[in-house]
Amino acid sequence: MTATANTTRARLKADVRPFRPVAVQLLKMAGDPSAPFGKLAALVQTDPVLAMELLKMANSPLFRRRVEIESVLQAIVFLGSDMVSSLVLTACLKALVPTRSNRFILACWRHGLATALICQRLARPMHLHESNAYTAGLIHDIGQLALLNVFPSYEEALIAGEEMGVDILAVEKDLFGLDHGEAGRWLLAEWGCPLVLQEVAGKHENPPLAEPRDTGLIRLVHAGSELANLMGMSAAAPARHGDIAQIAATLPEASGELTAEGFGYLSESIITKVNGVELSLGFGMGQ
Repeated sequence: MTATANTTRARLKADVRPFRPVAVQLLKMAGDPSAPFGKLAALVQTDPVLAMELLKMANSPLFRRRVEIESVLQAIVFLGSDMVSSLVLTACLKALVPTRSNRFILACWRHGLATALICQRLARPMHLHESNAYTAGLIHDIGQLALLNVFPSYEEALIAGEEMGVDILAVEKDLFGLDHGEAGRWLLAEWGCPLVLQEVAGKHENPPLAEPRDTGLIRLVHAGSELANLMGMSAAAPARHGDIAQIAATLPEASGELTAEGFGYLSESIITKVNGVELSLGFGMGQ
């Protein structure tokens, strides 16, 4: 059964839980270097559940801290406001993963988290802010996660894709009237998220379409997604079995880390962190 783009948007708006207002406000405030830490902490603390999830993340293997972080203000002081906003977004995105998830939803979450960590790792040679790169990698496939939540027919299409190796973007267009990039961009716009994140969601599959100001970030997210696939953390099987040299060629600024040997170390590090973050957020408990 197919749907028009307008019908799909209406279903997404009705059935997908939006980001908490705190998260959107924090994303905007974090870009302001003059924002007082106390004000940022007070904002997060207006949502106790979100604050608790932030502290779980701050004390996860993602960060090797000798001292336990016990308050939101302490998290901001130790990690910085930008990274805290990224962790808040991670906790919010987890809300799109139901307690009893199908394997594609869990794979999509894991792929996004892996992509975020890869982008964070490779941001510096790209002259990009690490927390911005993390956030962009985390939300790049939010449209796919939303479609999986709302449309059972999408899961069926992905199962068929595993067997036939079909172009998933074309399948999405046929089923929903838009692909997951367009769905993600529309959702983030509806929720009032920053334009750069909307652009990442909409154009990560086709970096040449990006606006010049966003080209580097979207190239990084595209490459990070491909690297996550190579690590066995594909959003939707079958994973693309690309060549590390081909991916490195699309990201020459970071090619020094994308040798065969470097990829081995990178893969081990990312998989370990993904597992640790998932445990800190309660994945594997009742899933």
